[in-house]
Amino acid sequence: MVFFLVLSGFHSGGYSLELMWKEGFHAALYLLAAYFSGAFLAPLLLPVLPFRHFGGKGLVAGLFIFALVALLGYAEMAIIALLGWFLISGAISSFLTMNFTGASTYTSLSGVRKEMRIFVPLQVALAFIGLSFVLISKFV
Repeated sequence: MVFFLVLSGFHSGGYSLELMWKEGFHAALYLLAAYFSGAFLAPLLLPVLPFRHFGGKGLVAGLFIFALVALLGYAEMAIIALLGWFLISGAISSFLTMNFTGASTYTSLSGVRKEMRIFVPLQVALAFIGLSFVLISKFV
């Protein structure tokens, strides 16, 4: 979270402490929403969320919560930055929800391996692309 707070201050003209606090607040809010959706909301709503895999359920929950937070008025940034945070939130939420596979009574070791082969590369790709979008938005 500190990384994104410091990163929020960069812009095409250099570094701004005012921008760091303004956009850093949004970054912290988006990260906390992703953690909340992945660690609490998705496990709570497992039977209701679509997809069989925990990673898919977490992805849906993370994207939904991000959209909700953005619609509540905390989206005062460029579209490319919002898209980046959208992808990062989905990746974090998916990863955290996928950690609940060991706590479930209906998962098997082969199923967990299959899910990890599918979702870990997807989570890494979403996080990388999202971070790239956030970085690009700082200098465009």
